Amino acid sequence: MTPTPTPAPPPLAKALVAGSGVMSLANSVTVPFLAVFLHRELGLQPGMIGFIIGSSVFFSVFAGFVGGSLSDLLGRTRLLLVSLLGVIGSFIGLYHSHGVLAVFTFNATMALSSSAFGPVGKALLGDLLPPERRVKWFSYQYMAVNMGFAVGPVVGAAVGLAGDRSAFLVGAAGYGVYLAGLGTLLLLGGAPAAATARREEDQLFGSVLKGLADSAKVAATDKRLLCLIVAGLLLEAVHGRISSLLAQHLSTGFTDGTTILGYVLTANAVTVVALQLGATRLMEGRSPLTSLTAGGLLTVAGMAGFAFSETTWHFVTSMVVFSLGEILIYPAEFALIDRIAPEERRGAYFGAQTFAQLGVFVGPYTGGLLLAAYDGTVMFLGVGSFAVLSVLIYLIVGRRIPGLAQPPAPKSEEHADDVA
Repeated sequence: MTPTPTPAPPPLAKALVAGSGVMSLANSVTVPFLAVFLHRELGLQPGMIGFIIGSSVFFSVFAGFVGGSLSDLLGRTRLLLVSLLGVIGSFIGLYHSHGVLAVFTFNATMALSSSAFGPVGKALLGDLLPPERRVKWFSYQYMAVNMGFAVGPVVGAAVGLAGDRSAFLVGAAGYGVYLAGLGTLLLLGGAPAAATARREEDQLFGSVLKGLADSAKVAATDKRLLCLIVAGLLLEAVHGRISSLLAQHLSTGFTDGTTILGYVLTANAVTVVALQLGATRLMEGRSPLTSLTAGGLLTVAGMAGFAFSETTWHFVTSMVVFSLGEILIYPAEFALIDRIAPEERRGAYFGAQTFAQLGVFVGPYTGGLLLAAYDGTVMFLGVGSFAVLSVLIYLIVGRRIPGLAQPPAPKSEEHADDVA
């Protein structure tokens, strides 16, 4: 009997993956050089620059949860389009900004808009695809993001956009192209039923506020979700700002530290882009816990490698190991959230996961304290221990997720849902 071919993925799913690459490309031309712009164009001091850039994480966490929850109430696609418009407006606002208040305001609105897009987009992928195909497509999306960030800074520096005001217009144009493409696709093909508003009365202001309160209550009382957020925060503390830990370490004991850092960061981008698909296929059909455990152990091994590295190749090799852990972890994290999220609260659950971004503060802060009190070896081993704690939490919580150890239903044709 000839097996029935697996249906091709919806065009909207492909658009979400491709759009992730376009947005990360636009972001990487501007965001990494924001500190340069603030110092060169506005003459701000390091303390104020750090405050403006660092404060965005709090806006991101807030917007992630609220945006995800609103998408459950008002519809995914509506929130996606509004978020894109918000980012475009923020880029244009930054281009015209000449004072601290204006820069702070538009940097905040950009964080709010872009962070609302992330969980809503993942929730929409969950709406569009059957459970057994979601991990692979989360991996595609993650790979697209890394491809954009691998290319963007190099292109931006090569064409003279690094820290230049005109880079914001380039970023706005990139988002504008994606907004036009996504809007056209939605007009032609329509939105899936699960991505539209549930009931007309939900759109009333009072009902929306009640819906947000209900989502917050559900998320706050789901112990499995709270544990997964803590585990994600611990991993984010290790992965989120590894570049800052490396920069501090290399600047204190290595004469060619800047050169080494460049090689190491390039190795991270190349490893993620080159090995993402292979790693995804290797772990396909296995429990997300397997990916998280393997990824966590590789992360610890990479951090231990950094702790004892003495040459450029030691650091590069350690980064390759560390990056393999990163590749396995992120799609599996999203898959776990997807497993426990109720259908009607998927956006809220993905939004709640953005609280893990607070690890971006925890990691560098803890690392800085350890480096000041001891040395780089202790810093990397100490921060790396967060990954061990995270894996333990995932293993404990995994036992409380029914059917998690069972592989997803087999597909009729192995590569029927490839992006191409």
